[in-house]
Amino acid sequence: MARPALSLPSIGSQIVAWLVGALVCAASYGGAAYGVEAQTAVSQSPVTLPERVAAEVEAIDAAARAGMAPLKLGRLWARLASDYEDEMDVVRSEDAYNQGLRLLDAAGARLDYAVVLDNLGSLFLIEGNYVEAERCRRRSLTVREALGDRLEIARGKAHLAEVELGRHRYKDAAQDLAAAYSEMVAQKDPDAEEMVATLSSLVYAECGYDSCVGSLEHAREALLLAHKAFDADSLPVGQAHLALGYAEWKAGMKEGPEEEMLEGIRIMKARTSPTHPYVLAALQQYRAYLESEHRGPEAREIAAQVSQIEGVRRSECINCTVSVDRLRGR
Repeated sequence: MARPALSLPSIGSQIVAWLVGALVCAASYGGAAYGVEAQTAVSQSPVTLPERVAAEVEAIDAAARAGMAPLKLGRLWARLASDYEDEMDVVRSEDAYNQGLRLLDAAGARLDYAVVLDNLGSLFLIEGNYVEAERCRRRSLTVREALGDRLEIARGKAHLAEVELGRHRYKDAAQDLAAAYSEMVAQKDPDAEEMVATLSSLVYAECGYDSCVGSLEHAREALLLAHKAFDADSLPVGQAHLALGYAEWKAGMKEGPEEEMLEGIRIMKARTSPTHPYVLAALQQYRAYLESEHRGPEAREIAAQVSQIEGVRRSECINCTVSVDRLRGR
């Protein structure tokens, strides 16, 4: 599934779709909803992501043969799907998410089911498929509302607002994100990654229809929260640096935007693969900034890096195959 090319007017929404969408949902399934059993099943995961994925495939194969309960097996599939997403293996990731959803639905695990729906929505967001992303996230929100948990409802609304942002519905997205964040604060949300992601989304939404001055406070709050909760080189910190750089740029500040963006890019490169959408989106943001500052040669250099990354990703997509079929007995 090819992602549409970026255009400068939509740069903010594309950045948030990549930098926020995947982060917030992958994080949510790594928390309480994921379950101890699924984590310990592959507790001796190898260091590299491909090796961890291979170990997870073997764990699912063994668990299925042993007759593992649908809830635990569904959680294993969801973790595998998330790691395939980190590898940017879209076909395998979508397949694994659907396997996990089927099992979690059969187990009646409604919150797990809602979270994995959101994760699948993040995959569609990364690909720019807003129709499917909205379908997944509306279904997830419906499940959360039926459960009646105010914090989970707030999270679901924040995730759905990311789709609004991707579709350039900036004002609606900003209103919904602000309301969701306020509820998270009121409910004392223990998941700092969710809160950083929601604040970062809010920054891009506010800059989409306003002067961006008001978003500076939210961007600074996101960075402060990220630094308090995570290591200095973590993805949430990198995400917050990029959001702050974007807010400072759009607010007309001359000192600060470039430094914040470069720090965000450095972290994204250090914590993901060279062709990951996080890196691509961060570079696109920086290129747009350079162009706005009339720094043409530097902007063209970044554009060349982006083109190279996109070429590698297209090649990887052409060569990808679906290996999980054997786990379904095909």
